[in-house]
Formats: sequence, structure tokens, C-alpha cells
Amino acid sequence: MRRWLTNLILGRDARQQAYVLRTMMASVSYLIGCVIAETALFSGIAGPQEARTFEFFSVLTAVLSYWLVRSGMTRWLEDPGLTIVQMLVGETMAAIAYCQFHEFRGAMLALDVAVISFGIFNLNRCRQWMMSLYALVTMGGVMLWQSLEAPDRFPPTVEAVHFLILCTLQVVVALLGAEFSELRARLRSRKNALEEALTRIQDLANRDSLTGLYNRRYTQELMDHHISLQGRSGRAFSLALIDLDHFKAVNDTHGHATGDQVLQIFASEARRVTRESDILARWGGEEFIIVMPDTLAEGARLLVDRLRSSLNELRIETLEPPLQIKFSAGITEHRPGESSDVALTRADRALYAAKVAGRHRTVVDLG
Repeated sequence: MRRWLTNLILGRDARQQAYVLRTMMASVSYLIGCVIAETALFSGIAGPQEARTFEFFSVLTAVLSYWLVRSGMTRWLEDPGLTIVQMLVGETMAAIAYCQFHEFRGAMLALDVAVISFGIFNLNRCRQWMMSLYALVTMGGVMLWQSLEAPDRFPPTVEAVHFLILCTLQVVVALLGAEFSELRARLRSRKNALEEALTRIQDLANRDSLTGLYNRRYTQELMDHHISLQGRSGRAFSLALIDLDHFKAVNDTHGHATGDQVLQIFASEARRVTRESDILARWGGEEFIIVMPDTLAEGARLLVDRLRSSLNELRIETLEPPLQIKFSAGITEHRPGESSDVALTRADRALYAAKVAGRHRTVVDLG
């Protein structure tokens, strides 16, 4: 019940809820203004027309701002919570109330500061100072005008003291707003740095450090995900296990640095010929795997043949004689309802058959 009520009042989107809640907090200032207007009317300081007009526009502003933000109409604006708009309206109405309810005009100073404080957690330093300047110009102009037009009700000395108090309060609030703005900027920067670090750590945990391809653990997770998708869509996928031929001899003859170079060249060529939707991973040692979504065995064979042709054109010319990278491959299709281990066993069986048949070839095993 509580959650339903929260969603009804604030909306379901978390960011929108924050904007709506902030708008409702701003409405407190309008409510305070209505209370002051009603008090002025009750005590005979203000007439019914003045008080009711002020209350009408206060309520109208509160309701209109809530409706605009709650409906999501402001979502695409730079300031979805209408912070600046509400502050401008609030400052203007506080200045009007200062004139109309002169006996309570001291309370308007507090209301004025409350309006400016509304932007502490939202505005940057520049905008916070601009709003404070607007408040000083608006309220200060009213004080000067009224002290000249009606010095009996607005004594110049009293208005000078009020303006001095207003300046002090506005400067304090603006300084606090600037500090909060810098704090938000630092927190945002640290959050971005942490997110980048987390992304990098996760990427390192999911990838092979030598080739940059996915590692075995993460590839197993991706295959299980595709099996889950296959259960809903019925679309098949194929996989190819690939083993580089005579890789141990490369390490023994030319050294492990050359072996690493061979692995990197193979990974680079495999990335080039595979599709963006294919999953390419180092399965372990000199073994690789390619998972091909929405692909039957024949399509998988064509991709493996394309990779073989690409590698046939490459030579490591720094070695004597130049080294050509060759591989054996075993291909199978995953069957609906079976586990990834069953399909992998079938692909491994096909790979073994390719090696027994003389290597540098592809064998398809559909079981």
C-alpha cells in the first residue's frame, strides 16, 4: 500500500521521484506564504483581495509545477525539476508579499532565504550566485522603492537594516551552495572514476590478458545465456572448437615469445573474420572457441573456412623458414534442451577426429 501510494504521488521512475519530491518541498515555501497572507488578512493588515490574490497565485504555482514535473513533461529539459523557474517565481512572489504584508515583511526575509536555499543541492556555483544576485536586486529594489514611496510604513533606516541582513544571509547561502556544488562535482568525479575502474576490472576478469579475447569462464556464462534464449526463441546456434596445429613445436623451436605472437595473430585474424554477434574466446592454451548464434553447422563451417583462408595468406616472415599458422577445428550444433557441456563434448570429439585425420582440417559432428 505504501509503495503504491509513493508511486501514485511521485511516479515510478527513481529520477523522476527525486524531481517531484524536490518540487513538493518547494511548495512548502508557497504554503508558508499563504499562511502569512491569511495571518495578515485576519489581523487586518491586508485586504481580502490582496490576500486571496496572493494565495491564488501561490497555490496555482505549486500545483502547476507539480503537474509539469509529475507528468514527465519536463523530463527532457536541462533542469527537469524546474529548480531555477521555481526559484525565480518564489523570489518574485516574496518581493510582492514584502510590499503587501508590510507588517510581516521581516518574515519575508526568511522566506526569501528559504527560496534561495532550495537551489543549494541542485545548482552549480555560478547559477547559485546568479540567483542570490537576483534576490538581492528584486528584494533590494522593493525595499528602496517602498522606502521612497511610503517612508511612514517602510522607514529608510529599517529598510537599510533589512537589506544588510538580506545581503548577509544571501552571501552565506550562496557560499554554502558553492561548497555543495564543488562537493557534488568531486563526488561525481569519484563516482565516474570508480565506475571506470569497475568496468576495467570486470573486463580484465572476463578477458584473456594475452589475446584480449573472452576467457573460458565468461564464455561459459555467455553460452548458458544463449541456451536460455534458445529455449524461448527456438533459434539454433553452433560452436567451433579450434586447436592450433603443432603449437608445442613452435614454442620448443622458436621460443615462447614467438608462441605468444602466434596466439595474438590468430586472435586478431579471428576477430576480423567473425561477426559482431559471434562469441570468440581463448578456451585454454592454444585452443579457441567460436560460438555463432543463429547459425547452423554449414554456416559455421563457412566461417571457419574463411578464417583458414585468411591465415593461409599470412606468414611470420621474421622466422626462417617463415611460419604459417594452421589449425584443426571441430564443429557442432547445440540441440534444444541439452546443456552446454554436452555440445562441447561433441565439438571436442569432432576436433579430435580432425587431428587424427591429419590436422589442418575441419570436422562436423552433429551426433
